[in-house]
This record gives sequence, structure tokens and C-alpha cells, in this order.
Amino acid sequence: MESKKELEQITNCALCGNMCKDSCPVYLATGNETVTPQKKARLILYEEKTFLKDEKGFFDVMFQCAMCGACKVNCLYDNFDLRDSIQEERSEAFKKGILPEEIRKQVEIFAKFGNPDGERQLIQKGAGNLGYFVSCSTYNDEPLLRSVEKILTKSGGQVQEFGGADICCGAPLYYAGDLEGFKKAAEKMKGEIEQRKLQKVITNCPACIKMMTEIYDEVGIHLDVEFIHITKFLAALLKEGKIKVNKANATATFHDPCILANDIGITTAPRDIIEMLGFNIKEPVYSGKDTHCCGGLPGGKIGDSKLVASVNAMRTSELKETAADVYISACPTCKAALPNINMKDIAEVVAERIIDG
Repeated sequence: MESKKELEQITNCALCGNMCKDSCPVYLATGNETVTPQKKARLILYEEKTFLKDEKGFFDVMFQCAMCGACKVNCLYDNFDLRDSIQEERSEAFKKGILPEEIRKQVEIFAKFGNPDGERQLIQKGAGNLGYFVSCSTYNDEPLLRSVEKILTKSGGQVQEFGGADICCGAPLYYAGDLEGFKKAAEKMKGEIEQRKLQKVITNCPACIKMMTEIYDEVGIHLDVEFIHITKFLAALLKEGKIKVNKANATATFHDPCILANDIGITTAPRDIIEMLGFNIKEPVYSGKDTHCCGGLPGGKIGDSKLVASVNAMRTSELKETAADVYISACPTCKAALPNINMKDIAEVVAERIIDG
């Protein structure tokens, strides 16, 4: 712990009544008390007091967290985010080389290719001071890429598309605890944006926005550019009449991505878009700020693929309960993590309903 205040905060969390556990998707998917926020805080406190003997077991628990922010949303204490302490322990795990195998492999791929996916082509299209950043998860989703390109074309504005190759926000390194690698990725991203003379950047990925607007500052990288999640961009296009759409006659369920809802605070714009498209929204039990994380993909924020699968399955079941005609999200990772309900990204749904001509 770097300060007395941090020690007091983690102690408060460790001694809390643990009410926030009923918002924790990792606990709800497994029933394992050890992975609740309060128990993690207690383990961190024990580690600080050198009471723990099983170092590897301790670090394994630190990677059994979706880093979704549900505990922060439901915390009794002001200005406390347990994820900060968990992230510190992940950084310590990285320094000591004690990483879950899937996390370690992703770090190795990133070190070789500059992104978590491997070899890929550079994307550079268009012009202007408005940019569209193709995130790693979007790069692998051809239907989503085509949908966004259709929307950008129909919007009539000049947009620079960029991404691919070794351009990445660095989120996989951050969640792996590799802060030095993350800072290098941040510096790389800063250079890519500055050389393109961009004033505003749109992206589909909530994690990218969180990294570039919040976490970059923590490692001393400051970007003088406005970042916009695509839901805000799409909502504006529809409200201003810059794109015209055919109205649907169907029901839709929106899955709130955890970072979009809990960290960026966007819950209204996606629903505005869905309603402007003509859909009747059927809300899942857990939605908005109370959303449950999809669990992500193996090797992402959670270091255990079996645990990832359990969280994926739980969220899929929750969403299926609405029996909607279409399931929509606004995060490419959520779409990839929840394939069993034929989920679509919100940009795809907009593109499908655009009136040509």
C-alpha cells in the first residue's frame, strides 16, 4: 500500500458486510465465496500483513475478476474502487512472473506483434480531423467493420479510419499487469493520433475509451483529443436526420457492456438508438448500472477460461429470459463473448435499417 488512506480503504472493504457480492458476476456464476469483492479485499490485506503463504494461489484469485466495476457501483464507501488494489496486485504478479497461462500467452503475442491478435494489416482510409479507431475486437469482426463503413459513408462527413497492425490501446497489457508495456502502447497510440492531426476519435470499444481517457493519465500519457463511443455518434446522426432508417416491428434486448455503463456512464444513448429504429425494448433483469459483465474472452480480464465460460453462460441465460427478437450490445468483445444468442453490435443493427439512396 502506498498510503495510510489506501490501507484504511482496503481494511474497510475487507471488514464490510459483503453486500456487493450479489452484484459480482464472477461470484454469481460460481458461488465461490473466495472470489467475492470483500474476500479479495481480505486476501489483499492479509498479503499486505504477510499472513499468506500461497503466493501463486493469491495471485490466481486476483485474476479471477472481471474488472467490471459492479462492486464500485454497489459500494458503501465513497471514492473507493477495489479494482485499483486488484490491479496493483496484478502488476506485482507480472513483475514476479506469476501469471495465468492464458494471460501469459496474450502478453507474449502482444510483445511480438504489438496487439493481442497476431499479424494483421494496417488500416488507413479517408481524411479529415475526425477519426474512427478500429479496435482489436472490431478488427476481427468483418460484419461490424462493413456496417460502420456503410454508416460513415452515409453520414456524409470526412472520417479517417485507422487501426490494425501494431496499433492498440494496450488494454490487454494493462489487465495483465504489464504497466511498462502498457505505457509503450499508450505512447504509440498518442503518436498515431497526433501524426494524423485528429481532434476527435470515434471507437466501438468501451475498453479503448476507458484506457485512453482515464488510464493513460495514470501512466503519464495525455491525449489532447476528444473520444466518442459510437453510440453517441450514432444517436446524433439519427436525431439530426443525417441517416434515414426503416423502422422495425420487433422486440430487442440491449446488453449493457460493463465498462460502457459503469465507467463511461453511457446507458441512455443505446436505448435511444434502438427506439429510433422502431424496436420495442425488453429489458433483462440486470441492466443499466446493474448490468452483469459478459465475462469477456479467454486471456482477457479473467485469467481462467473455465471461469470465463461460466460468466458467459450466466449472462447468456439472463438475456435469453427476455425472449426478444434480437439481442444487441455496444461492445465488440461482448458480441464475441456471447455468440449463443446471435448478438449483434448496435452499429450492425443501424446499418441494416439504413434506407439506401
